[in-house]
Amino acid sequence: MRRCLVVLAGCVAFAGLALAAAPAEVEVQGLYEGTCKDGKIEARVVAQGKGDYRVYIRVDQGGGKLAKVVLDGKTAGEAVTFEGKAGDTAWKGAYADGAIKGDCGEIGTFEIKRVEKKSPTLGKKPPEGAVVLLDGKSFDSMVRANGQPWYLGDKSKEGEVVWEVALRSIAKQPAAWPTKETPIPEGWELMPQHRQVDVVLVIGEDGSIRVPGGGMNSKPQFEGSFDAHVEFLNPFMPTGHSQGRGNSGCYLPNGQEIQVLDSFGDATYTGGGCGGLYSYKDPDAMESLPGPDGKEFKFSLASLPPEQWQTYDIEYRVEMKDGKAVGKPRLTLFHNGIKIHDNVELKQDARKGGFQFQDHGCAVRYRNIWVMPLEGK
Repeated sequence: MRRCLVVLAGCVAFAGLALAAAPAEVEVQGLYEGTCKDGKIEARVVAQGKGDYRVYIRVDQGGGKLAKVVLDGKTAGEAVTFEGKAGDTAWKGAYADGAIKGDCGEIGTFEIKRVEKKSPTLGKKPPEGAVVLLDGKSFDSMVRANGQPWYLGDKSKEGEVVWEVALRSIAKQPAAWPTKETPIPEGWELMPQHRQVDVVLVIGEDGSIRVPGGGMNSKPQFEGSFDAHVEFLNPFMPTGHSQGRGNSGCYLPNGQEIQVLDSFGDATYTGGGCGGLYSYKDPDAMESLPGPDGKEFKFSLASLPPEQWQTYDIEYRVEMKDGKAVGKPRLTLFHNGIKIHDNVELKQDARKGGFQFQDHGCAVRYRNIWVMPLEGK
């Protein structure tokens, strides 16, 4: 009996040790703010997967001076630690309870805390006369690009596969067609073939939905000027980089794409980052830091971390002549309230068209999408 008790006690102690673990990467990653002797600190802690991180620090030293530091983060057991150099000054720190504390050589100590910033237009309501494309209640104004019906279910069904099986009837004109009430009428037979055609999507409590396979398009078409509002959320994909990190896109009526991507502290090619005019123009609010290989590393300062809601507020202006759009539209775009494009002429001509939201194999969610046509502007 005594020997058994000893074994059980040992098991309890071992189980207690097993409960201790490193903090989740999604909790560590994020925007941090704080201070050091040299001034105010803003830092972006970006998960790289497998417990690794990159930290991009900006120190506002006042008088227009800005110091930049890049740290590497590692997870060992329960601890997440960071270190790097700015010139000859070594920075070291450790994460605990939503904060990173450490020292930076002769500068002294620093402390930064994780903050969650929200776009000032998050939840912006459509004005009177606006065309609502997505409100979490009706899908009358949005269709799936691949022509499939919407498969909407409760949360317990999210991600479940939708299967399709084949039926066959040999007749010039069958006496009856399959219906929900009679899926296999007389004279029909069930074929052995079956295939996966879709997965179930779920409308979130916040009215959001994951972009479906193949993407989704607006039924309403627009030709003239408008203001539009779009809210989106990028998934947490720490091992992905560049275009493999929360990829989607918002296509305007003239067919031009505003990129949707997780660009929080992650670089990609020109125009390929979040808010970029795809493949040719970066947002105006870009930061440049030395990357892991020492080369220039650029990312958008307007981007929020993945798993946080973000906004696009679009001002799209078209010249109309005899009731028809002419020339190239001009675009002003605010990303999370920050102006990232200012009256930029787009490359493609204005035309009548709808909005398209791209599926790129990532679980990007959208909500609260509306368009306010502006007659005579």
